Amino acid sequence: MKIHHNSSVSGLLSLVLSAIICLSPSFGWSQSLKAGSVEYLKQSNGIGNLLLGSSITELPSQNLSYLDGDSSMDPDSCLKYQYHDENLLALGDSLSLDAIGLRTYRDKIVNIYLFFKIKDAYKVLSNFLDAYGPFTSRPDAYADIYNWDTSRLSLTLRYEVKADLGVAIFTSKELENVIAADKTNRIAKASTQSLSALY
Repeated sequence: MKIHHNSSVSGLLSLVLSAIICLSPSFGWSQSLKAGSVEYLKQSNGIGNLLLGSSITELPSQNLSYLDGDSSMDPDSCLKYQYHDENLLALGDSLSLDAIGLRTYRDKIVNIYLFFKIKDAYKVLSNFLDAYGPFTSRPDAYADIYNWDTSRLSLTLRYEVKADLGVAIFTSKELENVIAADKTNRIAKASTQSLSALY
């Protein structure tokens, strides 16, 4: 009976240890998703209720207008919108965005643009460093361009001193790949049709 009891305790301890070992990665993962790391950017997948890859039809239609009043598609068959939401314009610490833009492909959000005045450039950079950790690359040490790159999305922060404007661009890599593939297919189809017309 005593042997049976010890084996039961031993079995229970093994089960508990196995559970702890299995759950340990998830505890570590949840800790790595706190603000201050590029993984947090990956998890956030956008800003506020604006999420890359989500459908623009899920947003309140009264908050949308065509960017610069232009309802035509760009060369990639994308539409650009301005998103009007006072709550999203305030990033905190007396930092306000000028405007928020969206670029969509087949109603899915490909890019989110955050426009701000050049005087707030340092505040925006500081805000992003706090939220997403150190930038992952800087293509030109002399230009004000900072990149945060993940497997799912990228974020680029750039300043245009001459235009007194800065912009942060969130980009869905998956949708960019879909756009590129569709564009290649359209060009190939058009070429085939042109060749067919010659014969």
